[in-house]
Amino acid sequence: MNWWDRLAATKEALVKELSRRGIKERYLVFGGEGEPPAKKPTVPTDARSEFLANRAMGDWAEDALARAVRNARPDWQVCMYGNAQRIAVGEPGFKEFYLSILEDVRLFGKRPDLLILSKDAAVPDDISAAPTPAVEKLVRNSIAGIEVRSSKFEALKYMAVRKEERAAGERGGRECPSFTVKVEDLRIVYRWLERYRKPQTYCQVFFDSVFAVNFLDIFAIVASGKGFQIETPAKSQEKATIMIPITSGVQVGHFTSLPQFKASVRVTRLGRHDAYVVPTGGCLEVDGRLLEQVLLP
Repeated sequence: MNWWDRLAATKEALVKELSRRGIKERYLVFGGEGEPPAKKPTVPTDARSEFLANRAMGDWAEDALARAVRNARPDWQVCMYGNAQRIAVGEPGFKEFYLSILEDVRLFGKRPDLLILSKDAAVPDDISAAPTPAVEKLVRNSIAGIEVRSSKFEALKYMAVRKEERAAGERGGRECPSFTVKVEDLRIVYRWLERYRKPQTYCQVFFDSVFAVNFLDIFAIVASGKGFQIETPAKSQEKATIMIPITSGVQVGHFTSLPQFKASVRVTRLGRHDAYVVPTGGCLEVDGRLLEQVLLP
């Protein structure tokens, strides 16, 4: 079977396992367009420091990974593709922008943050502002997609400390960090995959390394009922989140220099000052051969 057929074949077992673990049925309807909302969606009206810091972390991780993949694989073009938040909460036009993104996801699914194409495609580095129908031909000719997750940990240091603790007879705490996949994202990622049939990989960017796992493996792990936990972390707005140890994936990169941090401030239109920390710089090196093995299993 090809990649898509293998993924689709795990769907029934995945739904059964998540249902057994108490996930509500509305999150387990896979395939086709989403149902129109029964009531008008709630539009955020404010963005606090924590949200701004998390967004800055995500932007930094995407930029760092995109640059590293371009350096490792000059035969690939790496495009920013995901639905980036280009208008800040509370600014003029945000409501219309936010509702347009919800509708886009309902119809076409969640776009991965990065799109990998052949260098011959000769497309811009950033197509995130392009409407989904306008770039469909481009996407259908792509190689794969990458969803980027960021973390405030140094994964290698974390695992080394845990190993030392185990050797000293100490117990408690996870042995390694996790890939984090929101349960509510599964069906909207599946919707995009069903439409375009392109492999997609999750990359978790830490401050010292990058680990990757193919979406096919995420589905298979959940469908097996083993090798993951479901939690509701505060950083994910207490939404049900699948936690898969990063050792279930592959380390595809490492930082030769860590990022620095600078303070940033956003002043709202009403004059409130929200201060937060932004990572900058850092040098990430990616193993192009390993990444390809994860992207195209």
